[in-house]
Amino acid sequence: MKSAKQWILTDRTENIQKEKIELNARQLGAPKCRKLSVTKTTLRGGLSEGVEVVEINNGALSISVIPTRGMGIWKGSYRGIFLGWRSPVEGPVHPAFVHQNERGGLGWLYGFDECIVRCGLESNGAPGRDVVPNNMGEPTEMELTLHGRIANIPASRVTVEASGGAKPIVSVSGIVEETMLFGPRFRLSARISTAPGANWFRIEDEVSNLRAVESEMELLYHCNFGGPVLEEGARLVLPAVETAPRSAYRAEDVETWAVYRGPTPGFVEQCFWHVLRGDANGGTMALLRNAAGDLGVCIRFNLSELPCFTQWKNTAAEEDGYVTGLEPGTNYPNTRAFERKQGRVPRLAPGSSRRASLTVEVLDSARLVKAAEDEIEKLRGGTAHTLHRAPDPRFSA
Repeated sequence: MKSAKQWILTDRTENIQKEKIELNARQLGAPKCRKLSVTKTTLRGGLSEGVEVVEINNGALSISVIPTRGMGIWKGSYRGIFLGWRSPVEGPVHPAFVHQNERGGLGWLYGFDECIVRCGLESNGAPGRDVVPNNMGEPTEMELTLHGRIANIPASRVTVEASGGAKPIVSVSGIVEETMLFGPRFRLSARISTAPGANWFRIEDEVSNLRAVESEMELLYHCNFGGPVLEEGARLVLPAVETAPRSAYRAEDVETWAVYRGPTPGFVEQCFWHVLRGDANGGTMALLRNAAGDLGVCIRFNLSELPCFTQWKNTAAEEDGYVTGLEPGTNYPNTRAFERKQGRVPRLAPGSSRRASLTVEVLDSARLVKAAEDEIEKLRGGTAHTLHRAPDPRFSA
């Protein structure tokens, strides 16, 4: 077997920064996979000035990783099928232009246009007040902003790897550090990988607590999809055993949580909290499929790592961001103070780590969509589904 290859794109400690790189199939160790490639570009102009984009193209599927924005995934495509959504924010936006404290802590939204964006690591969810120790160890009230900081921190080290063999696993890895003096110190080690001709890509993360004391940590994957999968009559298929609305506003819509509208001017976003069932090892999945059932996106993850699942519906007009979010996480995206009371905020011991991973699959036929639906029904195992028609105090403040 051929040995693995590695290319360093960025390394802060070694003062390495390659603005551009082009790797072809031969360089990646798979000359027969002619369309296989990895390229890096640095964007110029406007709010994207200085944003680095690394694109992996496996010959069928391509994804654009953004090291400048916390190793998020900007967009992708599979055999011409677009993956992502058309945000009113024309990005990717450099973190320098995102001021998270603006608009009552909602400033994170000024940079939001990724297909997959991590939320955390100190906190995620709605902005709100919390009490934390200050630099003298005294309890101090502070404001936490929407969805935390990790998506607006550039990676300090970025590499491309290709494993040995005729069909190598090709990956982009990055290290992102969310740290401060007298406060949280986390290191995210992220790896995004795929294989030649595959209909999938995988995210594998490790979050490490660099402090000498225990620290709270939250992590949520905001996976966002618009058309062509999202359309009028599209459905979300889950092995859900419990579902509740986030708020009392239009709580009656919980009856149709699984079905999506077409673009609707003036639509007000909705969230539903779900409790999912997994297999004996905790494996579970979520499927977003179009109305005809011949196109879908499937997300696989493990409940032992990401026990909470949130569905975000934002079926507004196309120009206002027609999108849905499928969001596995360590917690539901409420304020951290509320999630702490519910026992859903993980604590990392000094020097310890927590891993999480998810796999995204594109299903481009009725056969593949039906197979995923059958798999979800098997996960449900005939378990009854409890539908809360009003907010439940376990899930909503």
